[in-house]
Amino acid sequence: MNKILCLFAVLLLGAVLLPSCSKSDDKGKPLIVACEASTSPYCYYTGQEGRPVAGVDVDLVELIGRELGRPVQYKIVPFQQIFSLVAMGKADIGAAGVTITPQRAERVLFSTVYDVSSQVIVVPKGSALTDEASLKTARVAAQEGTSDLTLLRERIRPRLVLPFLTQEEVNAALIDRRADAAVMDQLPAEMLIKSSGDAFKILEKPLSKEQYGLVFNKRNTDLALAANAVIDKFKLSGTLKKSRDKHLAALSALPTGAKVKEEVKPFIVCLETSFAPFVFVDNNQLVGVDVDMAEAIAAELKRPLQLKFVPFTEVIPLVMTGAADMGGSGISITPERSQMVLFSKPYESGMRRILVREDATFEKLEDLNDRFVGAKKGTTNDDFASNELRAKEVFHYDNATQGIVGLLNREIDAFIEDEAEADLAVGKYIGRIKMMDIAIPAEEYGFAFRIGDDEVKAAADKVITDKRTHGELQALFHRYNTLYKAIETNGL
Repeated sequence: MNKILCLFAVLLLGAVLLPSCSKSDDKGKPLIVACEASTSPYCYYTGQEGRPVAGVDVDLVELIGRELGRPVQYKIVPFQQIFSLVAMGKADIGAAGVTITPQRAERVLFSTVYDVSSQVIVVPKGSALTDEASLKTARVAAQEGTSDLTLLRERIRPRLVLPFLTQEEVNAALIDRRADAAVMDQLPAEMLIKSSGDAFKILEKPLSKEQYGLVFNKRNTDLALAANAVIDKFKLSGTLKKSRDKHLAALSALPTGAKVKEEVKPFIVCLETSFAPFVFVDNNQLVGVDVDMAEAIAAELKRPLQLKFVPFTEVIPLVMTGAADMGGSGISITPERSQMVLFSKPYESGMRRILVREDATFEKLEDLNDRFVGAKKGTTNDDFASNELRAKEVFHYDNATQGIVGLLNREIDAFIEDEAEADLAVGKYIGRIKMMDIAIPAEEYGFAFRIGDDEVKAAADKVITDKRTHGELQALFHRYNTLYKAIETNGL
C-alpha cells in the first residue's frame, strides 16, 4: 500500500466512533501497556508500587482500562522495544509520546491522534549553534529508536550522532557537555529548560510537526476502536490539557526528570560488523568472539544486552560520551586511546601484516615508498600507514573487505590488516594475494569503557580471566576462526 494512503487509513480509523467496548470475554483481563519511562510529560517513572509510571499517556490508558473494565499493568522497556512487544502480542498497548509515521504504521496500528508537538533543537545558552545547518560540525544527541534520531541521521547528518537509550540520558549528555546539541520534542525540551534554570534554549525554527498516537497490534482493531472513542472524549472534554498541565507542574521541580530503575537499562555494546573472528556475519546474524564476550559480561552485570552496530570510527566516541557502555571489535590498546577510554585487561594479541598482490616484489617497508597503501579507517593500521610509511597516498576504507577488493582491483599496492584477518584473506584468495615477510609489532586487544566506569571494567576483567583460565576464550577464537574460514571458502 502507498505509505501516504496507509497513514490516511490509520488516521481514518480514529474518526470512526464505535461503542467503547472490547471483546466481552476480555473484561477483567489485564491490559498490558508497554511504555518507556523517560518521555516526560507523557510517561515518566514514579517509583510507586503498583503504578510505577505517570504522565499524559498513563492518564489516557487508565481511562481506557476503566472504560473496558480491565486493570492496567505496565511493562517499562526501552523505547524501541515498544513496537516489537505490541507487534508480537506481548503487550496490548504501546505508549510514551509515540510519533505516528508511515514506516511505523507498516508494523503496528495507531490510534487517532491525541496530541501534536514539534521537533526542536536544544543548545546551551551562548552556543554558537544557531540553526539546523550549523549542526553539521557538532556532536548532536537524540533518543534511540525515535523519530528524532531518524531525522538526525537522515536529514541533519552532524559530525557525530550520539544515540542514547532514554531522554533522561540525552538531557544528561547536554548538561555534562558531552553533546553540543540535542534533537527532541517540544515539551521535553521546555521541561529541560525549566529544570536546568534556563541553562539551555530552543532554537527558533522547529524542525517538523509531529502527531502522537497509542500503538496497537494490527489484528487488535476492536481495542483500537474502543480506545479511539476514549481519546475523542479525552480531547473534547479538555481532560488532555488538564492532564498535560498537571504533569508539567508536577515535574517542574525535578532537576532532570524521574529516573528509570537501573535494572531495566540494557548493557549497550557498540561493535563494528566486519572484523573476524571478533565480529562478522553468518546467515544474516552477527556472531563472533566479541558478541559472545558481550553476552557473558552482560550476564555478569545482570543486565540485558543491547548490541549497537556502528562504523569503527564511532565506537570509541560513543563510549566516551556515554551513549554505549562498552566498545568492541578488536580494539587495540594504545596510550593515545587510553587517554580517552578505560580498557579491560587484554583478551587477545596479534601481529599486523601487510597484504600485497601475488605478483608483487616488495620485500621491505621502504619498497612501499611512493606507493598506494590502504587500511581500515580509524584503526592503528591506518595510523601506521599514515605516519610510519612514506606512501604516495593512503586510502582509508570502511572495512577490511573493501580494502582487499581495492588491492585485488589494483586501486592500492598494499593493505595493512591484523594478522587473523590477513591470514583469512590469503586463504580465500589463494594465488592472488600474499603477506609480505614483515610483521609489524604485535598489539593487545581490549574492550573499551567510559573513564570512571570501574564496575563494568571489573565485570569484563572477571569474565576474561574466568574464560581464559578454563580454556573457553581460546576455544572461542578457534571456533569463530574456523567458522569464518568455512564461510569465506564457500564465498567468492
